[in-house]
Amino acid sequence: MLTIVFNCWIALQLGSVADLGFSKGTLEGWEGEGFQALPSSEKSPLGEGIVSSRDNDSVGRKAFLHRAITIPTGAAVIRFTAYAAYGRSCPPSDKLDVVLMAAGKRIIPKRVQTSSGWQLAPILLPAQDGRPREYIWLVDDLVRRPVRIVLSDEDDRSDCYVVCSGFQVLGLSEFEEDEFNRFMAGVVAGHKLAPVTRYASRHFLGLSNAEEGFSKLRLDDCELIYVLFYDHFRRKGFPCREPAARLMVAIFDNQAGLESYLGQKMSSLVTGIYHPISNRLVVYDYGQNEALLSQKQRAERDARSIGSQLERQRYLDMVHRKAQEFRQGASVGTIMHEVAHQLSYNCGMLNRQGDTPLWLAEGLACYCEPTANGSWQGIGELNPDRLKALAEALSNHAGAPGATGTAKPGGASPPSGTQGLIDLRKLLESDDWFRGTREQKTLILGYAQSWALFRMLMEEQPQALREYLSLIYSRKTSDHRLEDFQEAFGSDLVLQEKRYRHYVAKLVQQYVQPKPGNSRH
Repeated sequence: MLTIVFNCWIALQLGSVADLGFSKGTLEGWEGEGFQALPSSEKSPLGEGIVSSRDNDSVGRKAFLHRAITIPTGAAVIRFTAYAAYGRSCPPSDKLDVVLMAAGKRIIPKRVQTSSGWQLAPILLPAQDGRPREYIWLVDDLVRRPVRIVLSDEDDRSDCYVVCSGFQVLGLSEFEEDEFNRFMAGVVAGHKLAPVTRYASRHFLGLSNAEEGFSKLRLDDCELIYVLFYDHFRRKGFPCREPAARLMVAIFDNQAGLESYLGQKMSSLVTGIYHPISNRLVVYDYGQNEALLSQKQRAERDARSIGSQLERQRYLDMVHRKAQEFRQGASVGTIMHEVAHQLSYNCGMLNRQGDTPLWLAEGLACYCEPTANGSWQGIGELNPDRLKALAEALSNHAGAPGATGTAKPGGASPPSGTQGLIDLRKLLESDDWFRGTREQKTLILGYAQSWALFRMLMEEQPQALREYLSLIYSRKTSDHRLEDFQEAFGSDLVLQEKRYRHYVAKLVQQYVQPKPGNSRH
């Protein structure tokens, strides 16, 4: 009840802003000259009336329109559509603009909607495909402060002018949910996908065209890790703030839905992603994974060669049981991994706009994902899938000519076709192990080593890890990665490598190698 009352109060505060649209066909409440409201039949994509500084004759004139408001409690975004119009012989300039001005004539940066998300727009841009562009100002840090909206046409060329819609003041949840709805509607329509249904939980909003039971289970998983994520990292001393709005999850019924959302073909290894630009999760039902379906079909064909009907049925039952176990394990592991990404970038641990080393982002997510036999094991628990990759790498390197025991920095190379551990320096300095290779084993090993490194630091140097996250939070480029790590955890990289490899070998020896008296097949 308290949440409902609070949300209603926020809505009332936002509603207290005077009408900033032009749907009445007048400039009531605005000051200035040279702009005119166009007939209400001419609408912007936001559904508001529009104004224009277009000159009615061949003589160009300057125009100016402005209005002062106070940003209400609960406001996060001001949204509008606009464009700068230029005649054929007129090059673009900065004399046509729409700005938000705070105290001291400080200009608040505006952002324009692009195919890559919201990007900074220093000037007002021309129309795109004959339509106005959509812009926003982020105003959550200006609550209860006066600002001034200014429409400016300082270009006295007759065929150069500003066209602008009304302005919507939105809370963060309202804005993000509206953006999500509009984007998903476009994906569904553009790719002829099944329509989506809305699923809402306390901290998440899902739009899904997967079956209802699957969709609800995934949101239940989101809520489970949400609670345990904050509990775990706060107990470890990490300051974590909760997001101001529900987090968004796009859920599709098959792999094609994921690819439609991203606009590109994806490997069957990719079962879901956290999309930093939109701050959303995108997942699909692993039961419809192309590789899994192919394996099932192959197994079902193999079953035809089994002469005994009973044995054939037992084999098919085993195939379907294993497929269901893979489906459950992949779906749970994926959602836990990707929600961990989303939470780490929304709680203040990692900076979505900064340079976050990939080993750190993926190591943290793998630390939160562990599953075994289709069941989630919990944050910080052993991760069988990652241990398997580490065990294989150590086994390969141990078999190299001249190598003895655990791989050492500068030791002999593995035989051709095999791979030992990625050097710690390479893991820390760049993301080439991920972006610079198409080798599936290298990618899997990079994830596994990132998990082991993050887990080691959480266990052995949690205070240093907290300081490291604070140190790199404002970094925008990757050129400080190695020295930042050395500042936080120790400057002797040879010693760090030795310690790390010892930790990996101990994990593998203790939990992966068979115990005496047991056999592995």
